[in-house]
Amino acid sequence: MGAWDYGLYGNDEALNTRGVVLAKVVLPEDPRLFAGCVGLLALLEPEAHQFVDIGNHPALTALPQVLREATMVAAQVTASGPRLPYTERVRDILGIDASYGRVVDPLLALRETITIARSIRDRCTKLVDDGFAYGDTAIGGVVGVLLELRELGVATAPDLVDEWIESFDHLRDIGEDDTDFLREWSRSYRAALKLLSTEPDKKLLGSEPT
Repeated sequence: MGAWDYGLYGNDEALNTRGVVLAKVVLPEDPRLFAGCVGLLALLEPEAHQFVDIGNHPALTALPQVLREATMVAAQVTASGPRLPYTERVRDILGIDASYGRVVDPLLALRETITIARSIRDRCTKLVDDGFAYGDTAIGGVVGVLLELRELGVATAPDLVDEWIESFDHLRDIGEDDTDFLREWSRSYRAALKLLSTEPDKKLLGSEPT
């Protein structure tokens, strides 16, 4: 079993949870928010169900041509494009070497994309916070989304993450099973939380000129 088998995305439950979180993202009516949302979903979840009927979304026709074309390309499941490579630490924690989807620069450059990313972060933060409140650590897929957002420059409040680390350590201390798999998985989980508590290394969203 390789090291990546212990990553946060190394099991179906985590990937399903991740998928459910992203499936609940609603495409906004505002044209620029809409375009930013499509761009972010294209990066995180390239087969998102939100893309099925995107050509009929009223916000699409309100976009300038460049953004309209970029949005249509982003929503094409079969479209090719560069993935966002992740840092070595993130690769080790998640078990993937790059984003699942592709980078569509004109959309990620929109300042409104930051608004969408923060909305997803806030939703994930509540899920993780509620999970730890009930002693549930089976939320690795959600923590993974937060880590992917950090790679884009969207931070999670460090004080809150410190509380999660304390809760996680407490739950691990009272756990009964301590198999090799659980130890390695716990290492990845705790490493994810520790990294989340630090400032992002770069900011990749909202780079358009003011």
